[in-house]
Amino acid sequence: MPTEVEPEGNAILKDGDKTLSTYIIGKFIVSFVIGAFMYVGYLIIGHDYALVLALFAKIFTVVPFLGPLISLIPALFITLQQDVGLAVKVLIVLTVVQQAVGHLVTPNIIGRRLNIHPLTIILLLLAAGSINGFIGILIAIPAYSVVKTIIGNFRKFYRLRKMKT
Repeated sequence: MPTEVEPEGNAILKDGDKTLSTYIIGKFIVSFVIGAFMYVGYLIIGHDYALVLALFAKIFTVVPFLGPLISLIPALFITLQQDVGLAVKVLIVLTVVQQAVGHLVTPNIIGRRLNIHPLTIILLLLAAGSINGFIGILIAIPAYSVVKTIIGNFRKFYRLRKMKT
């Protein structure tokens, strides 16, 4: 990097790093919310292992899209040994929680932390999913956030350079 633009370049890199870390922290907050919702849902249906299964859900939902399915495996395995009717209730709880989190919690938490409108997040995920499938969904929000940060910094640096001359 040329020495005359090194401070601006470092500022862009620091802002990009801050944006990515904000996204990761947001994902962990969403994971915590999912765990709490699952715990309440399991308590409502009267599951004996509500806390353990909610912890599984909290841990595995950090993994986008596959996490809920991975957390469902131990929940169904344990529940099917108790009662088949309870297993259906577990599926209903998972569906309700995932819909609530996917449509309300995630866009608001991630969007608020990254200063992105929730509708923008939903549209990004839809577009990225149709263009690049699963990989596109995984990288859509962090990539958009970093590009938004870089573009915002370039405009700022351009104005500063113009003012110097």
